[in-house]
Amino acid sequence: MSRAYEFRSVWDVAEPPDRLWTTLQELLEQDDPMPWWDAVTVTDHRDDAIDLVARSAFGYRLRFTVHDLDLQPPRTMRFSSRGDLEGSALLTFAPAAAGRTRLTIDWHVDVTRPWMVRSERVLRPAFEAAHGLVMRSGERRLNRWLTRRG
Repeated sequence: MSRAYEFRSVWDVAEPPDRLWTTLQELLEQDDPMPWWDAVTVTDHRDDAIDLVARSAFGYRLRFTVHDLDLQPPRTMRFSSRGDLEGSALLTFAPAAAGRTRLTIDWHVDVTRPWMVRSERVLRPAFEAAHGLVMRSGERRLNRWLTRRG
């Protein structure tokens, strides 16, 4: 089934893939596995699911649950989502120059909020721009957070 939104974000992360993988995997065991990302809040974290709220720069919020996490160390993470965003994601960790990681995030989702479904034909560019802003913020903040922890 084709998804309404097929996003690809490529992050340049200032850590080698193995170290980044280990850090993110360790964070998955914490109450807040994304402490660096102010646009994404963890509202509940169980062994098999993480409830999230993502705040758009345009004022709306999306509530969704990440589940069916499939970890393939040290190269890929996959998950499914349900809620305001229904779909799946694949994160791929690849070496980049000078001990850095090229983290590719492929996110394929449908929106389910009625107002978003109704307005998609007109507001799609705004939804795509909002996604881009949230993801760029995540990349910047992750790099800052990693630098601060040393």
